[in-house]
Amino acid sequence: MRAPGPASGVKMAPIRKAVSRVMKSLVMKFTLLTGALIFATVAILMTLESVSAHNETRNLLVERHVQALRSAASRLSDGFVNPRPIFTQSYLTEFQRSNNATEVYALNNRREVLGEAYADERDGGRLHAADLAVMALGAGDERTSIDGITVEIAVPVYTESRRLVGVLYSKIDLHELPSSRNAMIQRQALLAIFALLIFLPLAAMLVNRALKPIQTLTEAARHASSKTLDMRIHVKTGDELEVLANAFNRMFARLDGNLKRIHRLAYVDMVTELPNRERFRKEAERVARKALETGTSGAVLFLDLDRFKRVNDSLGIGEGDRLLEMVGRRLTEVVRGCDMSARRGGETSMVARLGGDEFTILVPEVQDSADAARVANKLVDAIRLPFEISGHQVFLGASVGVAVFPQDGADPETLMRHADLAMAHAKRAGGSAAQFFEPTMNQSAFERLVLENELRDAVSKNQLVVFYQPKVLMQDGSTAGAEALVRWQHPTAGLLSPGAFIEAAEECGLIGEIGDWVLRRACHEAAKWRMKGLEIPVAVNVSAMQFEREGFAESVLDALHDANLPPHLLELELTESIAMENPQRVIDQVEPLRARGVNFAIDDFGTGHSSLSYLTRMPFDVFKIDQSFVRNMATDAHDRIVVETILAMAKALKLETVAEGVETAEQMTMLRAMGATLAQGFLYGRPMPFENFIEFAEDNGTPRAVNE
Repeated sequence: MRAPGPASGVKMAPIRKAVSRVMKSLVMKFTLLTGALIFATVAILMTLESVSAHNETRNLLVERHVQALRSAASRLSDGFVNPRPIFTQSYLTEFQRSNNATEVYALNNRREVLGEAYADERDGGRLHAADLAVMALGAGDERTSIDGITVEIAVPVYTESRRLVGVLYSKIDLHELPSSRNAMIQRQALLAIFALLIFLPLAAMLVNRALKPIQTLTEAARHASSKTLDMRIHVKTGDELEVLANAFNRMFARLDGNLKRIHRLAYVDMVTELPNRERFRKEAERVARKALETGTSGAVLFLDLDRFKRVNDSLGIGEGDRLLEMVGRRLTEVVRGCDMSARRGGETSMVARLGGDEFTILVPEVQDSADAARVANKLVDAIRLPFEISGHQVFLGASVGVAVFPQDGADPETLMRHADLAMAHAKRAGGSAAQFFEPTMNQSAFERLVLENELRDAVSKNQLVVFYQPKVLMQDGSTAGAEALVRWQHPTAGLLSPGAFIEAAEECGLIGEIGDWVLRRACHEAAKWRMKGLEIPVAVNVSAMQFEREGFAESVLDALHDANLPPHLLELELTESIAMENPQRVIDQVEPLRARGVNFAIDDFGTGHSSLSYLTRMPFDVFKIDQSFVRNMATDAHDRIVVETILAMAKALKLETVAEGVETAEQMTMLRAMGATLAQGFLYGRPMPFENFIEFAEDNGTPRAVNE
């Protein structure tokens, strides 16, 4: 059997859709249910009536045939006493034909056949008396047997003197019975259809009328889900539905009131009755999107009150709130006047309070920057006028930043941030002025300013700490040195690695100051562990700004002198790029310190572009192999060749080498086999505080994994 194809599914789709639509209607559901109940009731009644009529018809037909057989028995009784075979046979044949009997025969009391007739072409003389005939002859009373439409009747034959002389037997098929039943079913089916056609619409009307209040409640709930709560449900049924409708009305009234209060709390500033930050953000988003679509321009103004904090502190918070309310009203009046003078018929400007003494103004349409400048200047002039608070005249100023959209930003966050940056520039310039946003006023510059202040505080408040990563001899694993690495113990962000702030320190010019602090701290702590008997040199990184500064050598010697640290226990690390930028200047800067015993190392060797002609002249003592080569030397043949070349070059120049980033025993084994003298990496120890490093060194720097 083939499965139905896609075409059949397409044809069935409208039917399924119609059924689905019908089943979504409560009225249709109840109407169909009522129709089903009516149909079931009619069907049951029809069945009962059909069975009763069938039985009645069958009984009538049986009774009719019994009467006919009785009459025949009365007519043939003399033939049983005085046999008349021809008459008896002729009568039975006629009886069979007239009554459509299947078979008819007569038996005397000795069970001898006196006559017989059949509907088929059966030969006579071979009769086998039916059990029913034998029973009727033996009992002397009538016997009837019904099997479907076949009826067997046996009537005893008596003489006038009531002597039993035989029995008449007839077998008849009641063909009238099925046709009568079919006719009755057709008649009842027509009656049922007629009843459904009459009562089903009536039932639908009654159901619709009964469910009308529920439909009203459902429609009200649908409107409520779409935030339409200002409505009233009118249901007057006097029952539970009316109680439910009244409960809905009370609930909707409360919800409507609560939503209005929530909307007020969410979008209105409670002090000034102006729109708040969220309302302003939504409106700015809508207006900026419209400006992009229509090709027009608008402006966002960020206003911060000057000297408000002093007034608030002197007069109190309550009077400060009153002053903010007065500022809000004055700003609104100025903006409304600007709208009227500019004849903005459709969109009007919005004044909002963000919080504290900060206000924002959204101007939806400006012809050019001069329009925004005029609005900003009028706002500044209006705030300069005195405010009357508790009998005192209060003078304020306003710094205004202006961002024009869409060129300065197309979303509210960007526009407000840019306007805020412009306002900050106006405030730093003296306040009571307006400033347009410029591309140079970006967020990164502002963050660098914040970071610069925090870094200055970090140095002055002793938030910087120095960690030390040990260097070990490849031969026996003993501690042979340490590299000083700065960390920032930020008061809120926790311990920060150099990657989080060194670049910013270089950009804002603090790297030199931080480098000097690290140099002095490292010298002092190296002197401390020397006092404990640990003759371990300390390596300090030197930045380009620090190295190129005049007086670099003197600052190093001062740090050694203040810490009472021998120069040979200090090693200064320069990156390869610094060393090769101006080789001659490097030689001039390094030689005086090397003459005093200070060692120098080229850090990250192999990553720059060293000139071999200058390399042999450079006054360095150590090559530090960059960890990028060490990390992949076990799997990358190129990196392995670079490491081997650096080690061979250092050996030819009689320089020490330090392999950075050693993390596995495999790397250590390969480096040792290549002739590396010193190693540094997580295999031996991570950067650690001063106290932990002393413990590490006193433990003789035994090679170990980091997690041991």
